[in-house]
Amino acid sequence: MDQVSQAAPPFHPLTESNHAALVVITAVIFFIYAILGIIGKLIIRLNITSMKDFDVGLLIAALLYLIQTACVVAACNHGLGEHRDALSDENFGRFSKLMYASRIFGILVHATTKVSLGLLIRQIDRQGGLNTANMILGGVIIAWAISGLFTTAFQCPIPEPWFAENAAQCPNKGPVFLYNGIMIILTDIALCVLPVAMMWDVQTSMRRKMIVMALFGTRLIVPIITIPELVHARYMFNNSDDVTWQAVSMMIWGQIALGLSVITVCIPSLKGVIDSLLGSTAVAALNTPYELKDSGNGTGLEMTALSDSRTKQTSKQGSGLGSTVGELAPPRLSRTTGARR
Repeated sequence: MDQVSQAAPPFHPLTESNHAALVVITAVIFFIYAILGIIGKLIIRLNITSMKDFDVGLLIAALLYLIQTACVVAACNHGLGEHRDALSDENFGRFSKLMYASRIFGILVHATTKVSLGLLIRQIDRQGGLNTANMILGGVIIAWAISGLFTTAFQCPIPEPWFAENAAQCPNKGPVFLYNGIMIILTDIALCVLPVAMMWDVQTSMRRKMIVMALFGTRLIVPIITIPELVHARYMFNNSDDVTWQAVSMMIWGQIALGLSVITVCIPSLKGVIDSLLGSTAVAALNTPYELKDSGNGTGLEMTALSDSRTKQTSKQGSGLGSTVGELAPPRLSRTTGARR
């Protein structure tokens, strides 16, 4: 006798009284996108034999993002997306702890991706005023991360700093969340301004300038997404007793912002691929895809690809190869007044 197989019930059914599925789908999808972005960056750089500091920062961010996503999914299993009156006190306590942990790890993800991007910019241009501005911005990011972690960790009264059923129980929760969101927006905007300043006086084609600035400028999508996250967090300032239900929209926007924060660090590595598609002589296998050098005639800087081996480059040019292929050494801003060594 044939047995009719029945489909297993969904892990998170989407109903009128339970919107946890929306958060889970968003969190998992954007985590997958972020991992694919990292894998894509590593594939582009298959011939790179050593990890750079900005690569390490990105991998640390990915690990922290995994833990943060796991906390969010677990919070959905304990009441996120449901009405508070449908939850037991035990489940609400677990929900509160998981949301508390997810916010702490979220700050760490944002901070590590910002530091990683700053280190990438430093590899391209490590001299002059722009490098100083980059280091100052890095200090601001680290100072914000420390203060953000501290204020978030102690946002509510001890001994349960994670527990807050409404704003009356934890009046600092909303202002702390707003502070972290504003700092995320401001530091990301600053990270987008630095590459524009870096490329402004570089002697190269306008097309290449625009490509570099556009690749770094994709970071602007993170503060754009963070704004609606802050708007939907207004329940933290009200005396609402249904935080598990009202947190859904905020969490969706927050998970999108975190995923894009990781993805946008990977995007500048596409510079070599785009150059290849456009017929440029820049390489497709990247470490950092470009360097800035003094033009030698006193008119400014020029952008060139930097070969790991001057000998290899010379031999390839002598054999008629018009492009440099192979591993790139870390690019740097070198100012020379005489002949190149």
